[in-house]
Amino acid sequence: MKVNKSIITCAVLMALGLNQAALAGEAAKVEKSNAIINSDLIANATGNVVLLSQSSSQGATLGNEATIFQEGDVNGTSLSVAGDGNITEVFQLGSENLALGAYDGNNNTLYVAQDGEINETENNVTGDENTIEVMQSGTGYLGFGNRAINQVTGNDNAVVIEQGEGGHWAINSELTGANNSIEVTQNGEWNESYLDSVNGNDNAIEVTQDGYWSVSTVSSIEGDANELSIEQEGDRNKVTIDSIAGDENEISIDQEGDFNTVESSIFTGMDNSVNVMQNGNDNTASFDAIGDDNDFNFIQAGDSNTSYIATIGMNNEYSSIQVGDLNESHIVNFNGDNNEIDVMQSGDENVALVQASADDNTLLTSDNNIDIAQTGFANDAVVMLSTVLDSNENTIDITQTGELNSLDILVEGSNHQIGIEQTGNENLITGEGGETMLIGGANIEFNVSQIGNGNIVEGSFISDSGTVSITQLGDWNTAVIVQQ
Repeated sequence: MKVNKSIITCAVLMALGLNQAALAGEAAKVEKSNAIINSDLIANATGNVVLLSQSSSQGATLGNEATIFQEGDVNGTSLSVAGDGNITEVFQLGSENLALGAYDGNNNTLYVAQDGEINETENNVTGDENTIEVMQSGTGYLGFGNRAINQVTGNDNAVVIEQGEGGHWAINSELTGANNSIEVTQNGEWNESYLDSVNGNDNAIEVTQDGYWSVSTVSSIEGDANELSIEQEGDRNKVTIDSIAGDENEISIDQEGDFNTVESSIFTGMDNSVNVMQNGNDNTASFDAIGDDNDFNFIQAGDSNTSYIATIGMNNEYSSIQVGDLNESHIVNFNGDNNEIDVMQSGDENVALVQASADDNTLLTSDNNIDIAQTGFANDAVVMLSTVLDSNENTIDITQTGELNSLDILVEGSNHQIGIEQTGNENLITGEGGETMLIGGANIEFNVSQIGNGNIVEGSFISDSGTVSITQLGDWNTAVIVQQ
C-alpha cells in the first residue's frame, strides 16, 4: 500500500478546504468552486476524468439519470446536479480515486461505490428529501484509508456511509436542517467517524464501529429532539462529545471491549436523555450537564471503571450501575431540586461520591432522593450536602454489604431523612477526610443499622427536634454520638 497521498488527492483537498464555504453558498459561488476543483482534476489526474453537469426542471418527479464506471488508479469524477428527481451512480474500482459532487434540489439520489485504497468522495447537498449513499471497501491504516465527506443543508435528507476492512474516515462536516438522518457503519480496525456540526431539530445520527481502536467524535449538536446513537465493539475505542445544546435530545452510546472512553464537556437543555453502556475494563464515562428534567443512565460492567457526572438543574434522574472491581462513581457539584440519584456498585474497592457544592450561593440542593448501594470489599461512599449552602428535605439511603466499608457524611440543613445500613465486619461511619461525622440542622431523622463485628459510628448530631437511632448487632462495635 502506498503511504503518500497522490498529487490529485492533495490538490483537490486543498481546493475543497479553501472553498468549503463557497460550496455551501449560492449557485454562482458553487459553480466557481467547481471550476477550480475541475481544473485541479484535469491538471493532476494521471487516470481518467469525468466531468458531469445535469439539471432538471423544478418539481420534476423524474429527472436525469447517469451511471459512471471507472477502473484503475487516480481517476476523478466531478458531478454538478441541479433540479429535482435526478439519479446519479458512480462506481470506481482501484486506488486513489476521487468522486466529487454538488447537488442543489430535491428528491435527488446519489450512489457512490469505491473499492480499493485511499479513495475519497465529497458531496455537498442543498435541498430536501435527497438520498446520499456511499459504499467504500478496502484496507487502510492510520488515516491512509478511504474518506467519505458530506455536507448537508436542508430537510428530510438521508445520508448512509458503509466502510469495510478498516482504516477509513467518515466525515459529516455539517448538517443543517430538520428530520435528516445520518447512518455510518464502519467495519474493521482503525476507523474514525467525525460529526462536526448539527444544527436543527428531529435529526437522527447513528454510528456503528466494529473493530480495534475506533474513534467517534461529535463536535456540536444544537437543536431539539435530535437522536445520537453510537455503538462500538472492540478494544481501545473512544467517543468524544464536545457540546450539546437543546431540548428532548437522545444520546445512546454502547461500547464493548477494553479501554473505552465517553466524554462530554457541556450538556445544556431540558428533557434530554443519555444512556451509556460499557462492557469491559478500564472504561470511563463523563458528562457535565446544566438543565432540568434530564435522564442520565450509565451502566458499566468490568474492572477499573469510572463514571462522572457534574450537574446543575431540577427534576433530573441520574443512575450509575457498575459491576466489577476498582470502580468509581462521582456525582459532584450536584445542585438543584427534586432530583433522583441512584448509584449501585457490585465488586471490590468501589467509591461513590455525591457532593453538593458550588461557588454560586443562589443554587440550592433540596427535595432530592439519593440512593447508594454497594456490595463488595472495602467500599467507600462519600455524601456531602452541602459545603457551601444548607440543603433541605433530602432523603438519603445508603446500603453497604461486605467488609471494611466506610462512609464519610456531612449534611447540613433541615428536614432530612437519612438511613444507613451496613452488613459485614469492620465498617466505619465518619466525616469528611476521616474526621468525625457531622449532621446539622433542624428536624433530621438519622437511622443507622450495623450488623457484624468491629463496626464504628462516630460524630456529632446537631439538630433541633431531630431523632437518632443506632442499632449494632455483633461484637466489638462502637457508637459515639455527640448531640447538641
